Amino acid sequence: MLALRTPAEIWAGSARDVHPPLYYELLHFWMQLFGDSVLAVRSLSILAGVLIIPLCFFIVKRMFGAKPAILTSFFVALSPFLIRYSIEARMYGVLGIFTLLALYAVVIIVHNPKNNWVYLLYALSIAAGLYTHYFAALAVIAFWLYLLVLQKPHNWKFNKTIFLSLRWWLANLLALILFLPWLPNMIAQLRRAQGLGWLSKTTLWTYHDTIWQFFTFTDARKIASILYLIFPILIIVAVVIVIYNDKAKSKYSRLIASYSLIPIAIALLVSSYKPIFHERYFAFTVAGICMILAVAIVDISKKKTYITAILASLVILLELVGIRNVYAQSSHRMDVVVENLNKNFQQDDSIIAGELYVYFDGSYYNRTGQKMLLYTGKNKPNGYGESGLLYDKSVYLDSFDSVDSSRVWLIGKTNDQEYYKAIPDTWKLIEGYSAGYSEVRLYQVQ
Repeated sequence: MLALRTPAEIWAGSARDVHPPLYYELLHFWMQLFGDSVLAVRSLSILAGVLIIPLCFFIVKRMFGAKPAILTSFFVALSPFLIRYSIEARMYGVLGIFTLLALYAVVIIVHNPKNNWVYLLYALSIAAGLYTHYFAALAVIAFWLYLLVLQKPHNWKFNKTIFLSLRWWLANLLALILFLPWLPNMIAQLRRAQGLGWLSKTTLWTYHDTIWQFFTFTDARKIASILYLIFPILIIVAVVIVIYNDKAKSKYSRLIASYSLIPIAIALLVSSYKPIFHERYFAFTVAGICMILAVAIVDISKKKTYITAILASLVILLELVGIRNVYAQSSHRMDVVVENLNKNFQQDDSIIAGELYVYFDGSYYNRTGQKMLLYTGKNKPNGYGESGLLYDKSVYLDSFDSVDSSRVWLIGKTNDQEYYKAIPDTWKLIEGYSAGYSEVRLYQVQ
């Protein structure tokens, strides 16, 4: 709905939302080329997800060679978490492209600090990442930490580090300058803190939950306790192995460890006080964790191919379980529900969505030509956050009693929702149809 607007309207609309505008701007032009079908809209995410695979290959090959690069490609290609967000119209795959390009730029900068063009690549990638999702800033912190503390090249002297070089700071300054036009909007969004109220504070076990989400896309607390505890710890063990075995001057192992875990660690720490953490915000780190596992497996195998094959197969088996979980959980099915409405709609019927996200999804699949209304009850949206798309539209319905139609379609979710309890006694339920956890009910107004 946002991407269908003009670029200027997308900029203004995003300012009322919780995210920066670049993904929606890109999607706008993408849709102009390919249309607004489900496949067309989601294909931008699909493309980003596919491009992450060769990008990871070239990064790891540059750092550690071909064997771990090939293994990384398999792990990334079969990552259930990356697959999940490669088939949804959101910005997480695109964010992964930008942060990985910045990672690649840092790799080249360490290899050749006088390559001016790669500093430009870094600056553009960071600026684009920040315009896509604010948590790109956590990747920047990871890069800074690596160059300031973790790299320590041979014959290290503080006054000669890349971190203190003029090129490095000009690149970071350029990224900031490019982001400045959006900065006032970001500050306004942060002051409103819109859209964070549903997040929970993190605990000591959130890290374990996150790793299991990354590799199996499931609530891991339902599995055996010993397995729940061991696998996330093995990720840390893999980090230690990779760093210990890295004798190169560049210490690239510390770079990918920092890129993979520092953003998560910062968010976990902050969220123990002020909740900001959700696994999907860190989809870009999954590629880094896949790199760590691949390099660690190659290091452990010590050129014994059968050991590499066994360990890699265990990781891939875990990911295949995750892929199954991704598709098993695809139970929204608003498309099926609204298609039933489209087939049985009659002229002058009213269509009402029981809640905000039902309104968004239902409106996309609505082909009747009738404007959908949004039931608000006593909780009318404030026009910011998700409701920023609707603040200038006359779609709010405060009471079902004000509906002036003989037949009403009410779209909602299954189970005993509050809006079903608010239905007037004069409305008679004619039929209902559900699929997944979406539902539509047809009422006759007497």
